[in-house]
Amino acid sequence: MTFSQHVFRAFVASTMVICASAAHAQTPAPKELVGTWKLTMTSPQGTYPSTLVLDDASGRLQGTVTIATAGVVPVTVETSDAGVKLSFSVDYQGQAVPVVMMGKLTEGTFKGTVDYMSGAAAGEFEGKKDGASSAVPAAGAVTAPAGVAGNWTIASSGGSGWAFELTQDATTVAGFLKNADQGMTLPVKGTLEGDALSLTITGDVSGTIKGTLDSSGVIKGTYVVDGNSGNFSATRKP
Repeated sequence: MTFSQHVFRAFVASTMVICASAAHAQTPAPKELVGTWKLTMTSPQGTYPSTLVLDDASGRLQGTVTIATAGVVPVTVETSDAGVKLSFSVDYQGQAVPVVMMGKLTEGTFKGTVDYMSGAAAGEFEGKKDGASSAVPAAGAVTAPAGVAGNWTIASSGGSGWAFELTQDATTVAGFLKNADQGMTLPVKGTLEGDALSLTITGDVSGTIKGTLDSSGVIKGTYVVDGNSGNFSATRKP
């Protein structure tokens, strides 16, 4: 066998191993990714806690990420055999800085690498789904509310199609009030003090939302939006 033939056969063999490994890799199912994740991101400038909220929109993942230095920003989500790719941009002194997180979900832990500004800097991230626990409540036990982070379906006197997409950091709450039927996305911010939720709608539409998170995990309250008032209840999506 000539040297060139040996190199060619080695190349083919290594390629077959790589292809076989890729064939056995599994793309994370959306149901495993949907929910609120508490992550820690690192960069050359330090460590940043962040909250990632992922939702299943008709079989396609969408979400937001909340970082103390940047607020709430929308995230583009892609899944493949290589893992999960999250892409978003944050504003830094008036300049849009692209951020790409590439990670994998292993035994409940989501971790990987972070690319800042197309290779200008690099870091890592790691975290778990908020509220993840293997403990099973005793029969008849009342489970305490686990905050308001997540996605909520709203029933209100103001019409159908409304939903909350919220993140929570301690008592600080942020996110969006959405209506897919009307194509509306309104940013909200506020607090959860004990079981009392208070939100302010920011942007072109002004308003306030006040409610109480009860022991069954339902938010009930009132709203005043652009002079229109009414009652609502919100139920967390599975």
